[in-house]
Amino acid sequence: MILKRLSPTWFLVIPVVGVLAVTALQDTSAQKEERAEKVGPKNNKKKNTPHITVTAPFTELNQPGIHEDFPAMCINDEGKPIVVFIDHSGGVDSLKIADLVNGKLKPLGPISAEGVTNITQPCLTPLLGGRHLCVWSQLQENGQWDLWARVIGRHGKAALGRPVRLTSSPGNDIFPDVGTDRHGKVWVTWQHFENRVASVMAKHGEGSPVKWSDAITVTNGDKGGDWEPRLAFGAGEEALIVFDSYRAEDFDLYLIKVAPEGSVSDPIALAQTGRYEARGEAAASRDGKTLWVAYEDGVERWGKDLGSEWRKKGGGLHHDRQLKVIKVDLETDEIEKVADVTALLPDLVADPQSVTTGAIDVPEVIVDREGHPWVFFRYSLFNGPGNWQVAYSRLDPDTGDWTKPETLGKSAYCLDRRSPVSLSPTDGTLIVAYASDLRKGKQAADCGIFLAKIDPANQRESVGPMPFSLLQEAPSLLEPYNDTAERDRGDKHTWEINDETYHLVWGDFHRHTDFSNCRTTDDGCITEHYRYAIEAGGLDFLGTSDHTEVGKRYTEYEWWQTQKQADLFHNSGSFVSLYAYEREQKYPYGHRNVLFLERGGPLIYIKRRNYEQFTEGALPLPPPDGDILGDIPPWQLWDLLRAHGQRAMTVEHTSAGPMGTDWNKYERLDREFENVLEVFQGSRESSEGNGAPQPPIVVGGPKVSSFKGNSANGTWQVALGLEHRLGAFASSDHRSNNISYGGVYVKELNRKEIFDAIDARRTAAATDKIFMEFSCNGHLMGEEFDTSEAPSIKIKIHGTAPIRKVTLIRNEQNYEVWEPSPQEFDFSISFKDEKPKPGKYRYYLRVEQIDGNMGWTSPLWVNVK
Repeated sequence: MILKRLSPTWFLVIPVVGVLAVTALQDTSAQKEERAEKVGPKNNKKKNTPHITVTAPFTELNQPGIHEDFPAMCINDEGKPIVVFIDHSGGVDSLKIADLVNGKLKPLGPISAEGVTNITQPCLTPLLGGRHLCVWSQLQENGQWDLWARVIGRHGKAALGRPVRLTSSPGNDIFPDVGTDRHGKVWVTWQHFENRVASVMAKHGEGSPVKWSDAITVTNGDKGGDWEPRLAFGAGEEALIVFDSYRAEDFDLYLIKVAPEGSVSDPIALAQTGRYEARGEAAASRDGKTLWVAYEDGVERWGKDLGSEWRKKGGGLHHDRQLKVIKVDLETDEIEKVADVTALLPDLVADPQSVTTGAIDVPEVIVDREGHPWVFFRYSLFNGPGNWQVAYSRLDPDTGDWTKPETLGKSAYCLDRRSPVSLSPTDGTLIVAYASDLRKGKQAADCGIFLAKIDPANQRESVGPMPFSLLQEAPSLLEPYNDTAERDRGDKHTWEINDETYHLVWGDFHRHTDFSNCRTTDDGCITEHYRYAIEAGGLDFLGTSDHTEVGKRYTEYEWWQTQKQADLFHNSGSFVSLYAYEREQKYPYGHRNVLFLERGGPLIYIKRRNYEQFTEGALPLPPPDGDILGDIPPWQLWDLLRAHGQRAMTVEHTSAGPMGTDWNKYERLDREFENVLEVFQGSRESSEGNGAPQPPIVVGGPKVSSFKGNSANGTWQVALGLEHRLGAFASSDHRSNNISYGGVYVKELNRKEIFDAIDARRTAAATDKIFMEFSCNGHLMGEEFDTSEAPSIKIKIHGTAPIRKVTLIRNEQNYEVWEPSPQEFDFSISFKDEKPKPGKYRYYLRVEQIDGNMGWTSPLWVNVK
């Protein structure tokens, strides 16, 4: 524990299961944090407001009905800011310039080409001769993302020439960053994503028009994905590229120096511990000899096994997110740990005693004329309003003192937005551009662009040095119940049956981001979930599924961003992204995820009034029906999906529980849309049935299900007994990682094959990648068939640990049990059921490993004549 004077009061900084807990000495922090965990941000009555100092924007562009978002900015040689932003209106993106006229931002015409509909991550840099270069990534007709560039004139009033395509090779070119070195050469770096491998690329150019070099492979991602590169420049001709990599089985931060002729240095590890170290930003000192780097720092074992028992203590991809600052000597490559600016959080609220946990993200770094580094960041407090605001602080490199942080006015927004900042060459002021929809809580609204000016010469209060390690590098207390080694990434399973070859692929389409109201500082942004799926989770497909109406309304613009982000990471054949959202409907109907095969699926809200008022292309609703007359019940949901004409599927989850389902309320399930059930959810438990075992790996030890009251009517076995034909699937929900695997047998890895396989119920649920084959009389799991012969069942299992028990369930009762020899990872058997009389039979498998992991197959429906 550390005693530190952070603001007017002395505070204890206590490591609590990987959480930064900051509390006044007179506070009973354990009780308060427990209460905050139960209440959450939306119900907390103590309102946190900006503390003392707010820097107001001097201009803004915020037109009703239009989203001006993702600003890029630099300052010309006359001290005028040049701004480029994404305009989202009419259901499409376009890239536009904003001109500063009489102190007000005015939108000008687009600089992206006509017909472009999807744009991401524009960036901007000055060129020699007073011009500027904008680089962005856009979606091509063939489904891949490529980089484009266009020169903007001296005063930012017009684009010059035509857009120039910078990349065209297969794969997605995303997360570009552009900058101009001290010799006038312009550089671009970006992340290339191909065959589910993330690598870093770069190229440079000069002249008018800009003549570009060939692409330079900075990293090839062969040891682990390399993500989100950022540029800086020292005194030499080399480009300094900071990126993070999963090459050591966790995200670490690296620096590579790239020479103009294409030579690439060995990577320099800037931050390489067991914690999550990623999303760095860098700026060089005025003399070019020092590199200042800020980066996000997160939990140990990021993205690894985390389930219902551990989530009670806190957890999730974004849990305990901090912001570190280091200094690199560019001549010796020596690294100095400088500070953890997370310690500034108590200075950003009116009542510092109310601060418990928070998150601090997306840094920007700039060095002023006097050589002082400034760090800008987005922050959210657990007990705050549930959004992220922008704040900044300055470091005195001589004394190590930081200034009291100041918040930028009108900056409340979501998590994942950069706030570019530039130094004026005329008066030395800093100008920062940022996006905000002026939200008070988490409800999204029309987004606008804001500019704020900061004068470094103004006097600012010092709060002293900030310690680099608030947690004293303490090991995480979120240890797994039983840590079984991961399957090798190349360990894939194929099933050859009936002259067909099926490939077992694993995925998850129940994960929440900061677009959902719950667990604001724990779940993280959409990009983090794709980082998890591609790297830590080793998944083959993913869909993020934010709530339509829980504490806030999911907007069409948030749905657009979700779908666009999915496309950024889609590599058909190697990694598949899906378009999904969640309808968290109350008992007795239950929570459902809705997934679409193609983009543009309708937002069908739970509440009738929301659908009628907010859904683009809403259709006339039938009369109210069901137990909740203000809701659109599931059967009307399916009819609306059919009427909208998009191929879709729905998947129920959390069916056994107080907020779940009563299967007796359903006369039928619509097989066009609903064919599997989330039998297991890592965030909570298995919904298999009363008396069925729960997976010890998740719940922390042996436990048998005992659902009572209404909860008992929502189990999978109750649904099967009512002849609802539902296969097995597994997904995560909030905070949970790496213990929910939905298995799907496909012929090829693409979106249509995944939909086809789920509709056919060729699926399994597991807490680890347990390979399971289950067939009867030549029919695959999920099928229904008639037979006059005795059911002949074939079972083949390859576990990730020795198999303890395999149970064949018939008509919701344990029917046959096999206990393989100790230490056996493999089990196979052919079993003939000689006993059934004519009638309907449902068979499925439950697999239990000695390490506490479990798996379930979809049933076979056998009609014995």
